Amino acid sequence: MTACAAGPVAAVAAALCVLAALPGQAVAAPADEPGGVPVYGMADDAKKVKGTAGSGEAPGIEPGTYTDSIGRGEKRYYRVELDAKASAFISAVAAPEPGSRVKGVGEGLKLALENVDGSACSGSGQPQFSAEGAAYPIADHATRLIGVNDQCQEAGPYLFSVERESPATSDPARWPLEIRFMSEPGLKGGPAAVPSAPGEDTAADDETPAPVTGGAKRQAHGGSGFNDAGSLSRGVWKDRIRPGETRFYRVPVDWGQRLNAAVELGSANSPGEYPPTIYDGLGVTAYNPARGQFDDDPFVSYTADKSAQAALYTPPVEYARRFGFSDNTPCVAGWHYLAVTVSPKLSKYFKSTASLTLRVDVKGKAQAGPRYAGDASAAGFGVSEADKEQAETGRNAADGKSSDTLQLVAYGGIGAGAALILGLAVWTLTARRRAAAAPGGFPAQGAPGGPGTQGEGQSGTVPLRAGHGPDQRYGPTHGPGPGAGPWPGPGQQQPPQQRQ
Repeated sequence: MTACAAGPVAAVAAALCVLAALPGQAVAAPADEPGGVPVYGMADDAKKVKGTAGSGEAPGIEPGTYTDSIGRGEKRYYRVELDAKASAFISAVAAPEPGSRVKGVGEGLKLALENVDGSACSGSGQPQFSAEGAAYPIADHATRLIGVNDQCQEAGPYLFSVERESPATSDPARWPLEIRFMSEPGLKGGPAAVPSAPGEDTAADDETPAPVTGGAKRQAHGGSGFNDAGSLSRGVWKDRIRPGETRFYRVPVDWGQRLNAAVELGSANSPGEYPPTIYDGLGVTAYNPARGQFDDDPFVSYTADKSAQAALYTPPVEYARRFGFSDNTPCVAGWHYLAVTVSPKLSKYFKSTASLTLRVDVKGKAQAGPRYAGDASAAGFGVSEADKEQAETGRNAADGKSSDTLQLVAYGGIGAGAALILGLAVWTLTARRRAAAAPGGFPAQGAPGGPGTQGEGQSGTVPLRAGHGPDQRYGPTHGPGPGAGPWPGPGQQQPPQQRQ
């Protein structure tokens, strides 16, 4: 651990210590560099937890992020304590090793949140693979929503479970899990204060609009998971992706808005004559801020001599939509995620990486959100001006956290530096006044240039002892010597206070 100084410069030293203590950000290799497909990037601050096969000994989890693993055919239990005011969103991400064998449709996870008496809450998730034989990260959440007509409205203990549904032909290796528990504050006034139902103008318009066109392409920086997803704003973005890889991006979507996105995979340079069509070659999946999956993830076919495009259009972010039967994924404001997957079968056409174009648009005008009884932004919900700025720059989530920390340290350092300069100025002025008030006009003890210092004297210099270099100056314990220090040598007049 770096030691931090104390005293007049403690504030500045503390700022420097914070900088020195900051964890180093792992810099991912550029997408066009050779190398293996990156694994899913777990959260740096995730806690380890071990779910149990039976509910009786299930470990407790609180709002935050956790890591675990799950074997083929296993079911893992976790215990949570919920009040009667906040809604709960508990997600699970399964991250098989790239190249793992999966059956495809029907294989994945089954998530549930239920009372200890076995009564299931209305919001469950079942993320599955949509591409035959391709392993990639899948995610969804289970929810307890306040105001929904189910058996989960009371305060008390609840059980969150993750079950892996895999056939015997699937990969036998354990899948890493990332579990995230998010608590959405209740509304001021309780369930009776729920905003009105969505209007017809937004609810009826479900046809996917045309993708964004025009404008220069900006460089995107896709991440390996939700935790380092690259930020995007409205416009056209470019990136590169390896066959078999999933890259994550995020877009701020506020209340009253919806995400419209289209992802294109470029054609191969040398596809050969009559290249075959690869089914499920390109896929894109959308998630809400709590990692709940919107509908099915669409995969499209790819032929090497042509480009392919996968598009999606999320529902409007309106609080009341969570009570409708048609929307299993609650709409909340905040970062919406895009997970782009390219089949490993495309490695026959792309030895390194393929070009990716992302056309991003956010439809609708931002509206005032519900009146929460607590701080929803601290819980991970809502869109801030800082989020919008980060999306414009294309920084990923990890870069954003580092930038915020460094900015805080910089502000602290500037404030501490200003205080230090002011303190030194006051100290110097006081010392000069003391020097002027000393007998004979000589510096007082402890003032700059006075006895016990090597600073500025009455003449502005400190004479050196004859025949000696600067490091031979006399200090306060040596006393004056012939021709040294600020005092005269033999035969010279002594200062008044030194006369015998």
